[in-house]
Amino acid sequence: MMRSPPKAQEAYGFTLVEVMITVVIVGILSAIALPNYFRQVQRTKQNEAASTLAQFQTTAATYLDEFNLLPGSWAHLNDVAVIMTDNGTATAGDFSAITLPGGQYSVSRTNAANNYYEFTATSTNDNASEYNVIACVCLSTGASDLKKGTIDNSEGQVTAANLVCKPCPA
Repeated sequence: MMRSPPKAQEAYGFTLVEVMITVVIVGILSAIALPNYFRQVQRTKQNEAASTLAQFQTTAATYLDEFNLLPGSWAHLNDVAVIMTDNGTATAGDFSAITLPGGQYSVSRTNAANNYYEFTATSTNDNASEYNVIACVCLSTGASDLKKGTIDNSEGQVTAANLVCKPCPA
């Protein structure tokens, strides 16, 4: 009687080469996808800041219409619409920098002459400083503008020179 040869053991799992190829493919996909993801997250935060600056433009114009006075502080704007900060309602008696809810952007009024108001939102993330937002409003003519860094300006940050609210008559 002849014996049959023993069956070869079946292998389970992956070979080292298969695992290494998988790791390389995942690494390449991550190198492409992650920077795009982080850029999109920052753009979303920037759009939120831009929306808030647009609200400040409208609120400043509304304050002038309601009280026939130029707003002189965050507290004045708060009389028309609630201006929220990272620490609650903005109550400062001037336009010193405030941090928007979420702590992602700091906003201040950077220029004011006659009826011209300019607001600048700067990212609190040092690695995303080019995602700034600048807005202006001329309260005597109603002209307003808003620009976003790296989107409106391929050079990076936008500056006041990019705005088109001037000249603003007294």
